[in-house]
Amino acid sequence: MSKEKSVVKLLLAALFLLILAVFFVKTEAYKQFGPLFDILKQAVPQNEKGPTIGEVEESFTSNLWKRTDMIDLTGVLAKTLHMQGYYSDQDIFIMSDGTILDSSAKTTTDYEVEQTVALRDFLAEREIPLLYVNEPTKYIDDAFFTDAFARETFSNRNMDKFLSRIREAGVNVIDLRDNIREEGLNVLDLFYRTDHHWTVPAGLWASRIMAEGLNKYCGYDMDLTLFNPENFERKEWKACWLGEQGRKVGKTYVGLDDYTEVKPKFETSYTFKDIGRFYDGSFDLFVDEWVFDPDRDVYENNSWHHAYNRINCINNHVEKGKLLILGDSYEAVTHCFLSLGIHEVDSLIRRDLNEDFDLRNYILENGYDAVLIAYAQFMVGGHDDPTSSSYRMFMFE
Repeated sequence: MSKEKSVVKLLLAALFLLILAVFFVKTEAYKQFGPLFDILKQAVPQNEKGPTIGEVEESFTSNLWKRTDMIDLTGVLAKTLHMQGYYSDQDIFIMSDGTILDSSAKTTTDYEVEQTVALRDFLAEREIPLLYVNEPTKYIDDAFFTDAFARETFSNRNMDKFLSRIREAGVNVIDLRDNIREEGLNVLDLFYRTDHHWTVPAGLWASRIMAEGLNKYCGYDMDLTLFNPENFERKEWKACWLGEQGRKVGKTYVGLDDYTEVKPKFETSYTFKDIGRFYDGSFDLFVDEWVFDPDRDVYENNSWHHAYNRINCINNHVEKGKLLILGDSYEAVTHCFLSLGIHEVDSLIRRDLNEDFDLRNYILENGYDAVLIAYAQFMVGGHDDPTSSSYRMFMFE
């Protein structure tokens, strides 16, 4: 039987290579060899700006013949051949149930510690409390990843080192991995299988813990029962969308993700603050429900995790609190829920701002009474690579 399986795998592998060859010819990929060799040989004249490898890749992929068909066909073959690390060049590793994981390189954490402690000191001098919340990745033990893929990752060890150092320096910290362990949760249940973002229910779960931390460390007095699950209505869709990572490997490999929308049952009233204008509305305005269309092409439709938005806001039903959240894309589903218990909530994603953005002056000009840093743990180490999208995340000066 094992011999027959080996023969089948060899035949599938040969078919896989044949299909790649067909697409290679049909897409005229060979025409990209010239620009690529120019880059490798640095043959472009000094007075001319030559193409980058990224531009060559974009030119190729944007014009693929039957692009999504190729992705799906490749996904079928990769799944059949159990090629869990076939997409490792994109830092995509696939578990047997289609869950996508990624890895993190080792980092010293020096820059992140320096910047976080310096910001805490600046705020403390002005009696503005700071709380740091660590948001986990899909595994809370690096050995889980290594056992599955025989490859090293340092995501949790980096975070252990970072949190230990800033705690030692007196920074107030909540590590959501601790809550996951204490509550006996499966961390994978908090995330989409085909995307690195966490789910809307996970955002509500995390918001209650953040609110508890704001009460404990920042002088807030939120009623934590506000975040009880029974106060919210849920609407669920099954196998309805494909995450950003899933689009790279194909729905035929990892399948489609489920989705749950969560909104408060109680009445809400907000004044939303957009650039140059204010407008009134309810919690519903945080959610772009037009995204929830399971009949649209999963490769072309907006990713459903983008349906929730971070919008600076004033809660007209709450009298106290003016919070600044320094976060990342995870905060699309925490900003809105935290705002239910705080008068005014603004948020920034540091990578979206220029390097010369003066964060400290921004905090003082806007009169925040607390600052919350809530980062996915793979943000630590981003400053090691100037080309990383996370390079500026810890620029707090």
